[in-house]
Amino acid sequence: MYFPTFASPLLAASRCLALTGLLAGAAACGKDEKPKAIVASEVENPVKESELTTVTITADAEKRLGIKTVAIKTDNVQATREVGGEIQAVPGQAVTILAPVQGTLRGGASITAGQRVREGQTLYSLVPLPAERDLLTLSQGTAQARTQLQVTQARLSRAEALLADRAGSVRARDDARADVALAQQNLADARARQAAANGSAGVGQALPIKAPLSGVVQRVTVTDGSLVTANTVLVELAALNKVWVRVPLFVGDLRRLGKDQAVTVRPLDGGTPRQGKPVEAPLLGATAGTGTADVFYEIDNADEAFRPGERVAVDVNLTSAASGTGTSASTPALTIPAAALLYDATGGQWVYVRTKPLQYTRQRVEVQRAVGDQIVISRGVKAGAEVVTDGAAELFGTEFGGAH
Repeated sequence: MYFPTFASPLLAASRCLALTGLLAGAAACGKDEKPKAIVASEVENPVKESELTTVTITADAEKRLGIKTVAIKTDNVQATREVGGEIQAVPGQAVTILAPVQGTLRGGASITAGQRVREGQTLYSLVPLPAERDLLTLSQGTAQARTQLQVTQARLSRAEALLADRAGSVRARDDARADVALAQQNLADARARQAAANGSAGVGQALPIKAPLSGVVQRVTVTDGSLVTANTVLVELAALNKVWVRVPLFVGDLRRLGKDQAVTVRPLDGGTPRQGKPVEAPLLGATAGTGTADVFYEIDNADEAFRPGERVAVDVNLTSAASGTGTSASTPALTIPAAALLYDATGGQWVYVRTKPLQYTRQRVEVQRAVGDQIVISRGVKAGAEVVTDGAAELFGTEFGGAH
């Protein structure tokens, strides 16, 4: 006998649900799988920089390279300031030559900037143009120039007397001398104009323009054959056997300047440094915007290595006392000999440290400044470590294949 079953539709539905679940699970598994990222480059077995900087050599190689080491120590380093300075001509030793009258210049074709001239040398000949015959005005001008010369000579006498009594300054005396020289030149010009107007110089007769001091031509503003008017600037001269250095120093360091403390002046092109002596009673000028004040130092310049307007580096030593008369200020710092410092092609600074016998590790350091033949290190090494001095360059070549 046949009995109909009602389970067949239910069984079919459960099978459909199971199949649907399997399909959904397969789809879900497919979503979890992400495509592998594609990179432009890949470095296999990367090595740290510290593992590339160790050089191990034999005892014979160490002897052949002449390697010597010193221990890094902490020293008290002189407190200094490295500032910029500007070379200037000494006041009273720079002269601007003017045309005394209107006329035409002759014989100045050989005057060029940078040329040395001696006192009394004729630089130009000025052929005056016909002057107006106003003798009264010219006579008054000569008298005024003569009076001005007398006044400046009296001022110079007072300045020299005050300096002898230690109540004046060298700068005041030099300025007075410059005023006397200028007044003498003005008087000579006035007399020349008066003589030309009187006809004693002769129409067309040349007036010599001479150098009032021995020095170097700084600037030339005219050429041979130029037509100039009275008081036209012709040439600027400067005596350069001694020059001044103007140093804008932070006002907070002014009281830390040692009395009669010299400074080291270094050319920016790496030339030989020189000592600068402080100028007696300098005139200090302050710049509110930068918080600096100007101090002046004098350096010997017999070889004329420095020229006015040149920029230089100046090392100023500071004292510990607020009055500026105490002992030199110093701070503890790590120092190494200059021979131990190496530079790579990109300007990186390195030293070789002996970590084990016959084993040397190159370490990067940061240099703060140089003090004599010692280098002040701000970071990169520790006190007590042994750095290579003699043979450091040979180790550098050995590491990078430049030596064998």
